[in-house]
Amino acid sequence: MLGPINFITRHLINLLAGFTALVVSVLNLPGLAAILSLPLAVIAYYVCNKITFAIQKSTQCKKIGVSKSEYDLIESQLKQAKGYVNSLNQQYIRVRSIKSFKQINEMSKLSKRIINIVQSTPQKFYAVEDFFYAHLPTAVELSDKYTLLTKEQVTGTEIHLALEDTRKTLKELHVTMEEDLKNALSSDIENLKIELDFAKMSNEKRKERLKIGGE
Repeated sequence: MLGPINFITRHLINLLAGFTALVVSVLNLPGLAAILSLPLAVIAYYVCNKITFAIQKSTQCKKIGVSKSEYDLIESQLKQAKGYVNSLNQQYIRVRSIKSFKQINEMSKLSKRIINIVQSTPQKFYAVEDFFYAHLPTAVELSDKYTLLTKEQVTGTEIHLALEDTRKTLKELHVTMEEDLKNALSSDIENLKIELDFAKMSNEKRKERLKIGGE
């Protein structure tokens, strides 16, 4: 959540610290002791990275108004959510219908939008907690079971009913995740660009429906 600028700045400082340690040790350590120059430079880089990261993290916490423990929690949930989205994306190659592919694709897009919003504005995590703790994990689990059953092509009334029930639940989850996105957007009234992005996404979905209907 620190962003690319902090990342680049941190590693530039680390490189400077490591290079400085290398030069100083080469100039001051006699003979064979100069062999220690490289390990000392690596240690300087590592220590500097730890210190700089801690300072950047503390500054970011103060800037966004969260405690260190809250920051760590949000960061952990974002990392886990990205893993869930990767799992969801893996379902693309397993689905056997355009409708299922489209549904999983839309859920993946929604998830990425929510994750990106929370990553850029961590305070919004609390407006969409259910997405991270329940909605996304459930969507991944159900999608996985659904694609597995359809891939096996098992016949029978019981299996058919189970598949229909899963399809219905996934559809409801998709609607719920759309509400999650709206909740994430609603707390940022001043940011019109994000609301326009949501409108564009809805328009794209409408065009896709019209295109499919026309075919």
